Amino acid sequence: MSAAALKAVKAPAPGRLRVSIHADDPEVAAELRRLLEEAGHEVVDAAGFATAPDEPRALLTPREIEVLSAIGEGLTNKSIARRLDISLHTVKFHVESLFRKLGVRTRTEALAKASERRLEI
Repeated sequence: MSAAALKAVKAPAPGRLRVSIHADDPEVAAELRRLLEEAGHEVVDAAGFATAPDEPRALLTPREIEVLSAIGEGLTNKSIARRLDISLHTVKFHVESLFRKLGVRTRTEALAKASERRLEI
């Protein structure tokens, strides 16, 4: 993942929240978005980027973003586990979570989806 992409998904400033809104009623979602933005917080989509209020998807965790970056480098699950100093089982868990959140079935599709979302890998 490039340095620019990492900066784009870095943690919010202390005291500032990064929030994804999930509401069935678009008016409620819009009002929540307005209130959060007025309070200085950031409303984001599933990959952690600012988005329209009608995209109800879960955020990728920082670890999932690291795993996605490693997938983009062509690393195997075993190599990702070694690099991140986590178990192979944990890598598999993160990969499955990424697939579910991005709505994909393969590593290639995950990278393509990340590319569509302007996430540089």
